Amino acid sequence: MLSILTANNITDKELALDHFMQGEFLMNQGNYALAILEFQDAIELDPNASTIHVSISDGYRRIGKLDKAENHLLIALELDPKEQEAFEMLGQIYLAQQRYPEAKRIYKELIDLEPDNIDYIFTLADLARIEKEWDLAIDYYLKGYETNAMAVSGLEQALQIALTTNNFKRAEQVCLLLLEENPDNINLLETMKDLTLFNGHYDQSLNILDKIEKLNGKSDEIFIQKSALYEELGQPDRALEMIYSALKSDSLNIDVLHRLVTLLINQNKNEDAILYNQKIIDNHPNDSRGFINTAVLAMSGKKPEDAIIALSPNSVKFSEDFTIQYLLGTAYYQIKDFDNSKIFLSKALSIYPQSRNTKHNLALIYDSTEEWNESDKLYIDLIATDTTDAQAYNNYAYSLVERNKDIDFALELAQNAIKLEPKSAAYLDTIGWIYFKMNKYDEALRYIRESLSIDSGNSTIQGHLDTIIKNKTKFNIQKMQQAEN
Repeated sequence: MLSILTANNITDKELALDHFMQGEFLMNQGNYALAILEFQDAIELDPNASTIHVSISDGYRRIGKLDKAENHLLIALELDPKEQEAFEMLGQIYLAQQRYPEAKRIYKELIDLEPDNIDYIFTLADLARIEKEWDLAIDYYLKGYETNAMAVSGLEQALQIALTTNNFKRAEQVCLLLLEENPDNINLLETMKDLTLFNGHYDQSLNILDKIEKLNGKSDEIFIQKSALYEELGQPDRALEMIYSALKSDSLNIDVLHRLVTLLINQNKNEDAILYNQKIIDNHPNDSRGFINTAVLAMSGKKPEDAIIALSPNSVKFSEDFTIQYLLGTAYYQIKDFDNSKIFLSKALSIYPQSRNTKHNLALIYDSTEEWNESDKLYIDLIATDTTDAQAYNNYAYSLVERNKDIDFALELAQNAIKLEPKSAAYLDTIGWIYFKMNKYDEALRYIRESLSIDSGNSTIQGHLDTIIKNKTKFNIQKMQQAEN
């Protein structure tokens, strides 16, 4: 009798709690199906208990019924909008289902509830990464590090993203933080050196090289790199000093000698350059750089014939050397030997198909030899692969107008060139010449005169101006005569 009276006095909430506790016990035992039944009984007795909905959801999640799990979690959050465990479980479900936008929304809610939770922050970083929101991913990884200085892995992830997406400014920022954690890490120092170089922070690059030198000792490579940096910083004497220091330890090092010759050429010390370059040729006959330097010296002195003499005997030996083939093609072009120029520039292009300079030069040659199908192909390719190539637009336009072909299209091309480089004398001349061919003399004169104001000594532009004025005068006379008649 006493037990009956006690049972009758138990409230629904108390019974619900009993079923809930039984369900939790069964969950801990791994008996999820029976646990769910207990939670269902508990919900029938106390449907407004958010905790029970969370627990039954966990049961459904564990047996793979994610839709039911989601439904109960949504109910739990309606009952208690700050039910953190419900948010966490719902986020996990969305991640498992690859419902990334919904997962992102949930984890943003969790961040609001617990701003310093590193797991939430990194999950948002991972989600941003999945959706290729690279900057946002980096931001979250950095936030994770700011929240917890032990979370260095986030910085490593951020650096990887920045490097793989060519975001070198962010990469430098992240790499600096990593170096603060590990200042003697050689790999990080090498990465930082490359990043500062790319970003033009040459003073910082020098500081990094000093640190590398302290850790690894002096080397020819470091001397060469410092030399290049001093040159970029406008300190040619210091640049030479670095190379001469390297030569003291190894007077025949090919890389050091080549760097020295390049420096001397850049400083117009050609006699010294020739002297040291001969050391390269004598001691490293199988290295193309000595012969290339000879050609560069010859062409800088406007002696393309001498460049051909230096390179021709070695063209077969260095048949796969792009620079050798390119310089030969360019030298032949300068002496107007277009047949040989085409041979060597085509060879250069086969070695390095991405070379835009080679394509430009070949197109000019094909224009000169009236092989317009070939030049058109190259111009189209240049424009298609880089819509900011003003020179390609201009040269294609000029090629068309010179053969009186597709004048309207030529005008469109020329306008694109002018938009990209509005103060180019050559491009202004081209568009002026096109307007002349269209008998639009006023527009032609405006552009040609502007072109001549930029490059007043250009005989081609002056010739165009004279031609336009003569034709405009002739046209005006004809109009007057027609009016009189």
